[in-house]
Amino acid sequence: MMELFFKPKSIAVIGASGTPGKLGYVIIKNISDSDFSGNVYPVNPKSDEILGYKVYRSVTEIPGDVDLVVTVLPTPKLTVATMEDCAKKGVKAVIIESAGFAEMGGDGKLYQQQIVDIAKKNNIRVMGPNCSGIVSRDIVTSIYPITKKVPKGNVVLIGQSGLLAAGMASDLVENESLNVRNVCSFGNKCDVNENDLLEYFGNQDDVDVISMYLETISDGRNLTRIAKKVAAEKPVIFLSGGRTEAGARAAMSHTGSIASNAMIVEAAVKQTGMIMADDFTELKDFARVFSTQPLPKGNRVAVITLAGSVGVNVSDLCANFGLELPKLTPETTEKLKDMFDTPVSNPVDLYFSVTKIGFTKTLETTFPDAFRDPNIDAAVIILAGFKYTEEAVQKKIIQKIVKEVGKPVVVCMVVGYNKYKNVIMDEMGKELPVFPSLISGVKALSKLCEYGIRKQKMSS
Repeated sequence: MMELFFKPKSIAVIGASGTPGKLGYVIIKNISDSDFSGNVYPVNPKSDEILGYKVYRSVTEIPGDVDLVVTVLPTPKLTVATMEDCAKKGVKAVIIESAGFAEMGGDGKLYQQQIVDIAKKNNIRVMGPNCSGIVSRDIVTSIYPITKKVPKGNVVLIGQSGLLAAGMASDLVENESLNVRNVCSFGNKCDVNENDLLEYFGNQDDVDVISMYLETISDGRNLTRIAKKVAAEKPVIFLSGGRTEAGARAAMSHTGSIASNAMIVEAAVKQTGMIMADDFTELKDFARVFSTQPLPKGNRVAVITLAGSVGVNVSDLCANFGLELPKLTPETTEKLKDMFDTPVSNPVDLYFSVTKIGFTKTLETTFPDAFRDPNIDAAVIILAGFKYTEEAVQKKIIQKIVKEVGKPVVVCMVVGYNKYKNVIMDEMGKELPVFPSLISGVKALSKLCEYGIRKQKMSS
């Protein structure tokens, strides 16, 4: 049944509109711009044609089968009536993108219950209400315009919030900042919940990383069981909203959710092997590292820097996040000694070498030797946005070395001019995880190492 949401052969959009800017127009336009090749049926009693598609007065008038219905109607009452029509038509999957249900309390709650009753009775799966559905190469039901092709990536984002998921999806697709395959928002989860989606994407071979944002947990025992199984195979990054009293109050009015107790959530996450994120940026950042970097065998890190003070700061951060900075082997130290004015240590301070042979040459010679060292599992490279970095960035030297050596790396930005910094963030950021601060890069790498060590233990 879950396949019908992600791989339908026909879609009806109820509340479709021919007026640009309206939600019902955006959804039709998004579907039409995606790679969806099945039948599209806009439903609106007042139009004849929208974006070249024939419009129907009601879902029951559509001649062929309808696999998936997307509704974006102005009132809960109309949505309930539409659910009755979907039942008559034999539809088995519905995405309700309208708000005004359980998150509003009172009548909204009653309307949501009516939808659940109709769905149960007629064996219909429902995503939502109060969500923005799905953004993927094959189908886009988002209420935000998605103007670029969604990549056929390896990361899935699952989230409770409709607007946030829609906003994040358009950000990730437009800025190419994450190799995303699917963004799925399920709102109030009156039926389809995180457990259904985690299980579904856990079984998809082309999904390597799952990031998940929840304001509530529908069935903790079931989530723990499924997450344990999925997280053993692929990284599951988890952000829980409503962990504090203030957050819980906000969640109640946002998705009509009673939030989960922080202590219980954290204990469950540890038990399952999911990776805890603290905010939305980390949800994306960690996914970025996991989806682009190989898993390290341990937590021993080389820090490559041009400024001694930065090396000191990163060393502290590494210690805080459980990463070790081992000495390089005598062989490596011997190999590199001519490039340094003091004995080679870790952090590897490239300043002396750069003054002798320039930044590009230094990267090509010193960095690979330190990175290849058998005492090293991963590296943190610190770059600054100055003219001297330009050539190395254009020539993709770091990317080439990382590929050759086959160990994970994170790049952290400190200081510099925007025109050079932006190129590092945007251009290099398409292939490697680049972070705007030291702490964000070190923390993300620590999560990767933690997971890598866990996998090693499981396989030994």
